Amino acid sequence: MKTKSIYVHQIHFLFLALSMFLFACSKDNVTADVKSEDNTEKLVSYLETQGFKKDKIVLKGDNFILDGDVIISKEEVEKRVANDANPDRIPSGEHWRGAYLVSNTYNTNVRLYIDPAVPAAWRTAIQGAVNNWNAVNGTRLGMSIITSASGVYTRVFMGFESANWIARAYLPTSNGRPGVSVEINSNFNSLPASQKLFAITHELGHTIGFYHTDQTQGIFITGTPSVDANSVMNSFVLNWAGFTSGDVRATQILYPQ
Repeated sequence: MKTKSIYVHQIHFLFLALSMFLFACSKDNVTADVKSEDNTEKLVSYLETQGFKKDKIVLKGDNFILDGDVIISKEEVEKRVANDANPDRIPSGEHWRGAYLVSNTYNTNVRLYIDPAVPAAWRTAIQGAVNNWNAVNGTRLGMSIITSASGVYTRVFMGFESANWIARAYLPTSNGRPGVSVEINSNFNSLPASQKLFAITHELGHTIGFYHTDQTQGIFITGTPSVDANSVMNSFVLNWAGFTSGDVRATQILYPQ
């Protein structure tokens, strides 16, 4: 059953909780400050072509925050604009992916490093999330946790913001590397263990290219169900109950053996 939104809305109903895109779990929606002297307006327009609403695009420093929990750097958007990365999208459906996936160079062993400041309860959730993805049959996808920051692809670390996001993660970059980080908001350290596990499994899904299943942004994954209410990639946190058959099928399609 539904618990908190990945953005954890003030009334406990809403959804919206996503390389260089960062999927957080937030609902702060400040329109980007478009400056005439730079290319921000052009980049915002490009993000709109990818299905993001202008009032959900926030420019914060050198990054855009999309839909409250997706982060992508300005530099990465510029690369995508240069590559004309604007795929056709199907306007309905459930399982969605970004324009970029983790390449075969990295996807058999997506290496994660957990920052020493991450508390034990979150470490348990991270290990459980890695186990979850590794247990999906019929894919080449693999993840591991390494003890050295050297050679790491994805860093998991703690942050804090008095805001309604639980965690957020980058999407794969345009050069095929996994999302560079997952940030956990220590404001939600009291979250039940089952929901921590769901949230981290969800965020790792973003680092390998999945968008939210209850939204229509990105590229529809043909061959997946049109309705998948309990998908781990829904934008709200549930108690972990395993991947749905749709989650499994989507992963098999994106990362076949």
